Amino acid sequence: MAQIGAEAIRRNLLAIRGRTGEGIPVCAAVKADAYGHGLGVVLPVLAEAGVEQVAVANLDEATNVRELGWHRPILCFGAPLAGASEREVRERCRQAAAGDVWVTVSSAEEARTLAEEAARLHRAAHVEVKVDTGMGRMGVSCEEAVETIADLAHCSTLIVEGVYTHFATADEADLTFAREQLSRFIALRDELQRRQVPVRAFHAANSAAIFRLPEACRGFDVVRPGICLYGYWDGPAGERPAELVPAMRVVAALAAVRRVPAGHRVGYGGTVTTSRPSVLGVVPIGYADGYRRLLSNDAAMTLPAVRGRTPRSVPVVGRVSMDQTILDLTAAGDVRPGDPVVVIDDDPAAPNSVEAIARKLGTITYEITCLIGQRVRRVSVPGQ
Repeated sequence: MAQIGAEAIRRNLLAIRGRTGEGIPVCAAVKADAYGHGLGVVLPVLAEAGVEQVAVANLDEATNVRELGWHRPILCFGAPLAGASEREVRERCRQAAAGDVWVTVSSAEEARTLAEEAARLHRAAHVEVKVDTGMGRMGVSCEEAVETIADLAHCSTLIVEGVYTHFATADEADLTFAREQLSRFIALRDELQRRQVPVRAFHAANSAAIFRLPEACRGFDVVRPGICLYGYWDGPAGERPAELVPAMRVVAALAAVRRVPAGHRVGYGGTVTTSRPSVLGVVPIGYADGYRRLLSNDAAMTLPAVRGRTPRSVPVVGRVSMDQTILDLTAAGDVRPGDPVVVIDDDPAAPNSVEAIARKLGTITYEITCLIGQRVRRVSVPGQ
């Protein structure tokens, strides 16, 4: 079970607003099932906290957000109108318009098709334009951006809700390139404003920029927190904001506790042989649940305080299986089947925190939380 701390998310929102100012609207990234935390758990917290807008990756995610009762704006980061047949494009346009989704576009042609289909539904077409200032992924080039945006903004059936860019290196130690991207975006914004092109909002700040590039918040209209909303940090370790609180804690109950003799092999491949009489515990979670096989023989879980036992870290032994992981409980004292185990800890200093696991695997926190499988039930817990 993944326990999602509602209070942690609220505190992280306060930390974000503390850096940006109360007056700047928040567009909370909830793509990939709220970064693995569960849309059904996270959306009510965001709504109660007054978050103005959410962002998703595609139209199916946007539809899911609407079905879960979110009535405020939704920005679709992806390019749902690109790379499809004309029939598919028009179907997607109707889906976006029917769901009142703000679609990211990268050409006037895409935007006009969206406007045509929205008009058939007697709706306005809301779009945002992404500008590639250096990410090298999606977006209108800086050279073409002014004319493209001006063209769209003067289309009577379109509302250009926003123009935005995305930083490639805001979480790297060296912020030089991020500042170059920001400089290009500011120049674009200033030129559009000089020409009086009607754009409702400009935004650039992602999680790292909110905490490391205050100039990406000042003078802009929206901020887009992603991973920091859930309390995680992928910037330089020494710069981790103290006010961020991890929102996810994955727990399980020991399915079995077994005593085995010295010389007993453990797990697939027999990669471990006990050197002494040992106590082994079986945790019903494995790589099918997102607990990576790469953690075999190289990770730990936490036994919380039970029956007066002091909380302690215990090692993973043997290979992680599809559905089960084995722990060495020999030194843990009185341990019984059904006792709780913390698989992923919400203490950022713990050896099995999201950030610690990401470092061990040479990856980022996003990957750890997004890979938590659907067999792991998400449950909102009030305290943190």
